[in-house]
Amino acid sequence: MIEICNITKKFGAFTCLDHVSLTIPDGTIYGLVGENGAGKSTLLRLISGVYAADEGEIRIDGIKVPGVAAKKEVFYMPDRQYHERNATPLTIGDFYQTFYPGFEMEEYRYLLEQFGLDENALADAFSKGMKKQMFIAAAICANTRYLLCDEVFDGLDPQIRNRVNELLKSAAEGRKMTIVIVSHYLEELSRICTGKGFLHQGRIVEEKEYSSFT
Repeated sequence: MIEICNITKKFGAFTCLDHVSLTIPDGTIYGLVGENGAGKSTLLRLISGVYAADEGEIRIDGIKVPGVAAKKEVFYMPDRQYHERNATPLTIGDFYQTFYPGFEMEEYRYLLEQFGLDENALADAFSKGMKKQMFIAAAICANTRYLLCDEVFDGLDPQIRNRVNELLKSAAEGRKMTIVIVSHYLEELSRICTGKGFLHQGRIVEEKEYSSFT
């Protein structure tokens, strides 16, 4: 379970998140909806331990974040993924295998094949959508308890989007994985998510209230 308790995060004089509280139950695919600049990506970075909160606390399975014990159970996939120059999907898989002992290399290679991605090709030559597919495969095969996805559907065509939906559903059900997906596409999240939260200007709001802003 992810427990977000009264979190505030500021960047200089700007308050990005303002006393946010949220509970994400185990085994759910949880959609975090909000317009650009609402604080969605910042909240994911706080959960993953990339950022530290100015106020409040986050706990994963009762363990306070940031902390090594909590972070090893989390795979964070940002909107823009980074890799070394001259990296290939296979070397990227090797890299993640060093950080995640449960990384399933054979399953990863199988998913690359299903996506039509050459495991020995240069990742720099991939389109944004192809890179996203590669990192989605890696994220699932890391086999962590928690997967945090920032704009996971951005740059994917409808057919690949549907395939990703099925992969995420399968991971949540078969691997007992809790998945948090950040997006401003409410309709897309409604197709896959079993729970949703709404962020507006750094605060959690009710769905009806959020609808009045959009």
